Amino acid sequence: MLIVAREFKIFIYKNEENNIMFWSDEDKPNDYIAPDNVIDLSFKLSCKQIKLDHAWMLTNAITELLPWFIDEPQAAIHHIYIPQSGNGWNRTDDFADEVIQLSRRTRLKIRIPKSRELDLQAISGKTISIDGDELTFGVSDRQLLSTITTIVARHVHIPDTDDDEEAFLHQVHKQILALGITARKMLCGKSHYLKGNNGHIKTRSLMIADISPEESIILQENGVGDYYSYGCGIFIPQKGITAVNDE
Repeated sequence: MLIVAREFKIFIYKNEENNIMFWSDEDKPNDYIAPDNVIDLSFKLSCKQIKLDHAWMLTNAITELLPWFIDEPQAAIHHIYIPQSGNGWNRTDDFADEVIQLSRRTRLKIRIPKSRELDLQAISGKTISIDGDELTFGVSDRQLLSTITTIVARHVHIPDTDDDEEAFLHQVHKQILALGITARKMLCGKSHYLKGNNGHIKTRSLMIADISPEESIILQENGVGDYYSYGCGIFIPQKGITAVNDE
């Protein structure tokens, strides 16, 4: 299947793995220094284990400590992830029941406007409960967003596109076009169901490639789709164009 939108030079087709791909070719300048309007605070954690499907519980618990968090449009929590395998152990992607074991090196990153940095640091030393598992926040490090021009969001939710990957990509394109960005390469990966406050929602992983550093920063500052506060639609850098299915 090939669909051509001439005004944007967009091509949508399926690759060998049956992923619908959103592709176009256009070069962008590469000289850019990242601003610090929006940053990541990376917190040390004291926590033995946590459910793989923890996004809603984690955001809700943080909102109890910081009521302003849920209403801050550029605030989002990165989901806690560990490697797919290691030391003879394999993590599954069963979001309903899987529990992941955390090491002392595990960090929790929270994306926040610079103006809220001191407000967010107030959670250091506080303890929350995630479905019976206690998590204590330690000190945090400040990190700038990346200027890498290939970025990935592990979970993106676009309403009314659960069974239509093509519609999903078109809606994402409309949202990022509203930010002044014309997508050239987009690729969907795995789908998951996350447990929300009112039932489960379907998400897809999404890679956006070959954008400019400026566009990369804009997308990382704003995200795409719904439930951004809960870590959906939050972009992180991806080194190279590799299948999102491998994430």
